[in-house]
Amino acid sequence: MKDPRAILVLRFSSIGDIVLLTSPLRSLRDRFPETRIDVITLDDYVELLLDHPDINRIIHIPREMKYQELKEIGKMLAAKGYDLIIDLHNVIRSRIIRRQFKNTKKVIYIKPRWKRFKLIELKKNHFPNEFSQRWLYHQCLEKLLDNEYPIPKTKLVIQKNEQIEIKLFLEKEGLTGSYITLVPGAAWPQKTWLVDHYKELVNLIINKLGLNIIIIGSRNDRICSAIAKDKSKQILDLHGKLNIRKSLAIISLGKMTIGSDTGMVHASEALGVPVAMVMGPTNAQTGGGISLESSVVIEKDIWCRPCSQNGKRPCYRSQQYCMTEISTADVHRAVQGVLAR
Repeated sequence: MKDPRAILVLRFSSIGDIVLLTSPLRSLRDRFPETRIDVITLDDYVELLLDHPDINRIIHIPREMKYQELKEIGKMLAAKGYDLIIDLHNVIRSRIIRRQFKNTKKVIYIKPRWKRFKLIELKKNHFPNEFSQRWLYHQCLEKLLDNEYPIPKTKLVIQKNEQIEIKLFLEKEGLTGSYITLVPGAAWPQKTWLVDHYKELVNLIINKLGLNIIIIGSRNDRICSAIAKDKSKQILDLHGKLNIRKSLAIISLGKMTIGSDTGMVHASEALGVPVAMVMGPTNAQTGGGISLESSVVIEKDIWCRPCSQNGKRPCYRSQQYCMTEISTADVHRAVQGVLAR
C-alpha cells in the first residue's frame, strides 16, 4: 500500500493496555517513518505516553463524553485528513468516533472472545504458543507490516529532569540507597497477593537483601497501608500521593518492581526495569504476562485458572488457591533470581 500521510490510532484504556500499545506503535513507526502517527486516548492515561518518540500528537478526551460529543470529536478529526484509522480498542466509544471517517481506510482490532470463552469456561486452550497481547495487536496490523517482522518490546519515556526531581523528593522523605518498587494493588482484589505474604517478603528484602522498599498505587489500594503498617525507615508508602509521571520516575530508578498482573507493573518493563509478577486469576492468554527476558512470573498451575479475563470474577472456591498457594519463599526466590540477572 502507498504510505499514508497520517495515521490515527485509537486506544482509550487502561494503563496496562496503553503500555502494550507502544509495541505496535514502534512497528508502525518502523514501517512508516515519515508518516504522522497520532493517538487518541482518555485524559486519565495521556501522561503515560508523553515524550514518546513514535507518537506525533496525543489527542485526549474526558471519560464522561456522551454520544453526541464523541460524534463531534469524530467529525472534527475526520476533517484533519487522516489516511488510515487503526482502532486497537474496538469498543462503543471508538466505534462512534471511527464511523465519522466515511471514506478513510480502517484497520480494526478483533478480540479473541470465543477462544477466551473456551479457555475460561471450558478450560480448552486453543491459543497459539506465541500468543501475547503484543502479538495479538500485531496480528491486527499484519497486512500493513512486512511478513517477517519482530514484535518490539514496549517503551515508555521518562526524562532525566523527572528522575532528578524524584531523587530529591525521596531524599526529603528520608529514603536513600537502592530500592525495590512494590505495586501490590490492582483494579480487582482477586488479583492481589496476600497482605501477610507481602509483609514477610518486605522483611526478607530489607533484612536479607539490604534494599529499601517504595510502595506505590492509587488512593484506593488499601493493601499498601496494610503492608506498611509496621513502620520502618526502609519502607516508604507513597500510594495515593503520586501522579502517573512521578510513579513512572520512581519505577525507573528502582532495581526491580514486584506486583500483580497490573498496569504499573507492565509500565515497569516498558521502562526497562524487570519485574516479578505474582499472577493468579489471569494469565498470558487473557492479556497478562511479561516481556523482558530478565522478568519472571510467579504462578501456580491450578485447574481453575484463568477464571476471568481481567480478574474481576470473585473466586467461588473456599479459598483463592491461585494466590494462597504462592508462598513468600516462591516470590523471594524469584526476586533473588531477577536481581542476580
